[in-house]
Amino acid sequence: MKTKACLFDMDGLLIDSEAVYTESTNIILKRYNKGPFSMKVKAQMMGRPGPSAARLFLDWSGIPMEPTEYLMEQRVVQREMWSRVQPLPGALELLKSLEQLDVPAAVATSSDTHNFQLKTAHLPHLFTWFKGKIIRGDDPRLGPGRGKPAPDIWFEALKMINEEQMASGKPEIKPEECLVFEDSLMGVQSALAANMKVVWVPDPLILPHFSVPEEIASHPDVITLNSLAEVDITSF
Repeated sequence: MKTKACLFDMDGLLIDSEAVYTESTNIILKRYNKGPFSMKVKAQMMGRPGPSAARLFLDWSGIPMEPTEYLMEQRVVQREMWSRVQPLPGALELLKSLEQLDVPAAVATSSDTHNFQLKTAHLPHLFTWFKGKIIRGDDPRLGPGRGKPAPDIWFEALKMINEEQMASGKPEIKPEECLVFEDSLMGVQSALAANMKVVWVPDPLILPHFSVPEEIASHPDVITLNSLAEVDITSF
């Protein structure tokens, strides 16, 4: 079935923000005489909403604080780092191809609004391609506990695309006609739960630490690539 819409995760997929998460986490661990950050733990955290990821990290590290406290400390450490992040290879070229082919696109990120703004304020040349069709992890439409790996965030992203479709007199796009781009295993599980096809682009530094279930490793709707630069959208 031909792809009629593309939905994108953000961190580690469109932008190289995962390095900031690793660096800032190690700074905090050092403050508490702990660390270094385990890539196996990071692999489990990736794609989760902030509070859920923080709980997992705190349980592993033994740092005596609540998730809300940790997220506030992390926010302070990261504040000056976000302006460094840049588009990952192939991201801009892929979005340009989608526009040329008239394939609509949206972003569905677990990042909250505060961090999203800091990560993207200096990258308008990347995010203007989505024409405002961006849903964040703290969006009230998701409801408590409905972030990834639940499929809701993809449905909401598709809903924004379909609102634009209908306003233009175009037919509604179904979930099975969507292609999701993800770097986290949690995000892949989420997209499959939404009945969408997936291009998985895992970080090569993190990939050895993913425990990939066989039902995903052999799933016919999951294609694994090394970079967005390898995507030939006309083949989907």
